[in-house]
Amino acid sequence: MIKLKTQFIPRVLNFVNPKICIYDLDGTIIDSSHRAKYDENGILDLEHWKENSTKDNIFQDTLLPLYWQLRNDYENGNIVVICTARELGKYDLEFIHSMGIYYDYIYSRPKDNPTKDEILKNAQLRHFWNFKQFRKLSKLFYDDKIDNLRQIRKLGNVDCVNAKSWNNRFA
Repeated sequence: MIKLKTQFIPRVLNFVNPKICIYDLDGTIIDSSHRAKYDENGILDLEHWKENSTKDNIFQDTLLPLYWQLRNDYENGNIVVICTARELGKYDLEFIHSMGIYYDYIYSRPKDNPTKDEILKNAQLRHFWNFKQFRKLSKLFYDDKIDNLRQIRKLGNVDCVNAKSWNNRFA
């Protein structure tokens, strides 16, 4: 059993006009590029990724500048959602908690699901969009992949932010 010690931060509860702020992990708030290998077409080698998702390798990941926006959104009472195409394992969650990556909801890839990232995220967030309490709230989606941004924009009522540009600007 993993015992996680998360340092909690003060949070303003925003009942009047909260935003839903959705963040990808890899390339958006976490730099895990040292574990990634791509083929000649720029496609991530998932088997290599899984083999390199050891505790030691995961804990070599670092935070990107957009992390501070996530933290600010959380502290100001906005609803923070992590939506990643990773299959989250226990060491991923341990890293997320140990680094103070705060969230209200988390969506990740189901085990052994080969669906393309943008299709997976669209399906997961479409489900989330349809919850009655979230339908009318404004939404921000941060991701480093253009295909993901295009797919999520199709859901409507969302502003999409290119995380790669954001991180380059504030690095």
